[in-house]
Amino acid sequence: MSDDTHETAGDDNAPEPAPGAPGPGEPGRAAVPSEAPGWPVADGTPTLITPADTTRMGEHPTTVDPSLPPLPPVAPSWSSPSTPPPTAPTYPAPGSTAYPPAGAVPPPAPPQYGAPAPQHGTPQYAAPTYGAPAYGAPQYAAPPGPYGEPHGVGLPGVAGWGAVPMAPKPGVVPLRPLGVGEILDGAISYIRRDPKTVLGISAVISLVIAVVQFAALAATSRSLNLATGSASFADALASGLGSVSASAVQSLVAWVLGVVATGLLTVVMGQAVLGRRVTASQAWDRTRARFWPLLGLTLLVSVVEGVLVVVGLGVAVLAGWALTSASTGLGVTVGILLGIAAVVLVVWVSIRLLLAPVALMLESAGVVTSMRRSWTLVQGAWWRTFGIYVLGSILAAIVSSVLAIPFSLVGALLSLGSIQNGTLPIGYTLSVSLATLVSSIVVIPFTSGIVSLLYIDRRIRREALDIELARAAGVAG
Repeated sequence: MSDDTHETAGDDNAPEPAPGAPGPGEPGRAAVPSEAPGWPVADGTPTLITPADTTRMGEHPTTVDPSLPPLPPVAPSWSSPSTPPPTAPTYPAPGSTAYPPAGAVPPPAPPQYGAPAPQHGTPQYAAPTYGAPAYGAPQYAAPPGPYGEPHGVGLPGVAGWGAVPMAPKPGVVPLRPLGVGEILDGAISYIRRDPKTVLGISAVISLVIAVVQFAALAATSRSLNLATGSASFADALASGLGSVSASAVQSLVAWVLGVVATGLLTVVMGQAVLGRRVTASQAWDRTRARFWPLLGLTLLVSVVEGVLVVVGLGVAVLAGWALTSASTGLGVTVGILLGIAAVVLVVWVSIRLLLAPVALMLESAGVVTSMRRSWTLVQGAWWRTFGIYVLGSILAAIVSSVLAIPFSLVGALLSLGSIQNGTLPIGYTLSVSLATLVSSIVVIPFTSGIVSLLYIDRRIRREALDIELARAAGVAG
């Protein structure tokens, strides 16, 4: 039997290696034909690609090194993606030229990451079997990874079973899909990160609301005093109208200032996610440019919700009244069920439009476009958005109540004997206004931060916004 194998080094007719190409046994050596990857030609000869001259580059850091100079700031692209969603791949028809010609040698099979094949001259060890454990021990399936991948499915370039690389965290939250705890923690972290700006904005807005509330309560106190005194009917009526007007003005001022707070704090959160700080004047410059669209959006959403409430409850009352002629119990039952359905519809629409103000501020979108964006982002995650928002609102209400307890007790002690006489003392109105001021300073930025992070989380999950944010923050590795 003849041996046709020979050493390339001993062949006088072997071509000389190209300049700069590595020699035998050196790293970067071209693969032999049996190891060449890729699809071979029709005659079975494998195709080889001659390695080009390369220059070894230094390793680039994949994390933020404090010794390196900071990267120049890049503005993130908050705008909605313009590329269409990926479609299902199309495959060529059988017999077309896209398939390899008949008789072609198939490409080498991918490596198998199982037990190594036995080598000649080495002892063979049987691979362990991972079947049912002995002695009837129960088997517990491993939980899925943080990105929802099943156990055992790792990411490309990451060693280990189900290993996930650490997400960059330049700001208050990591740049990856957020959990419930991370959203709540981020709504607090951006307050601690920049308390001068966040609490300063909230304090100014809360102070104005508290002053207007104090004036409205003072007008109500005067109306109550006149109603219980010997004033004429005209004076009592005028005082009552003044009290109602003061309450309406208070509600309107609080509503407008709430819109301003949403714009300002959304701008602050958008920069806090990137690890940047902004001043109150910078946030105001951005909000002032978008104030009227934001005000129109808030007004339109309020009108939509109000119309749904009026129409839904009206239909419930009319349907219940129409059925009472046949059966009073049936009419009342139908009216109550339709009323509940109307309330559920209003809540459902409110959550679908919850993220519209954030989209308007960060994407610079129009009013209708922002409503559509919110409607699309919440799609498929209504219950999650609703649950996180309600949980945050409950926590905010608890904090507000705890902060208001001391002022409420003082106000109750000051008004203990006055209310029985039909009067409302100035100390009570002052304590209520102070309670509103103190609680609003913390509650307003917390609830606004939750809504902003819900928007960012939905865009990361649907549109991979974390990649754009990492690039803008200068930490993309």
